[in-house]
Amino acid sequence: MNVGQNSIIWKEAARTFNYLSENNLLNYEDFQQHLSDVDASVKAAEQRITQINNELSMQKVIQKHCDSYRLCRKVIEDCKSAKNPKAYRTKHQAEIPAPRFTKKKSCKISVLPKIPSSNKIQKRIEHLESEQAATVREKQELQKKQKTLDIIQQNFTVLLNAPHNIKQRYQSYRCTTTSTLIIRNV
Repeated sequence: MNVGQNSIIWKEAARTFNYLSENNLLNYEDFQQHLSDVDASVKAAEQRITQINNELSMQKVIQKHCDSYRLCRKVIEDCKSAKNPKAYRTKHQAEIPAPRFTKKKSCKISVLPKIPSSNKIQKRIEHLESEQAATVREKQELQKKQKTLDIIQQNFTVLLNAPHNIKQRYQSYRCTTTSTLIIRNV
């Protein structure tokens, strides 16, 4: 191994141990647990994004159907009270969106006792979109951290397999730092 490679290994080792010291990861088991925790957090964020997307889709469907119902509600109510409902429905069919949507169907979809107001649905959609954006940002930050941890893990492997003189040099560096890190051959 030439001097340039030794220098690179030394710099990577220093970066690795600085990260571990800053995050209070004093042994390889703590590091592995930290890595698992970050992986689990990324998966949880992905699941939450999926859940939010599903809920957003449902809220938009509810909003569409509720708006359709509100538009045709008067025609439907007038049809029910008309002397000849069938003739009234035929005459006003163009005013009733297809498929015809009723309050009963709305309640089945949203499991609500009454049709929610447009403002309430819109606020819920905006809240979900805001939560979705925050969760996406959180996931991106976790993925950056995950990438850093992958590099740290590769550095661990290189350090453990490094020539003896590099390990001795790094050991002397470790002794001069304020925190002592424990590395075991795994």
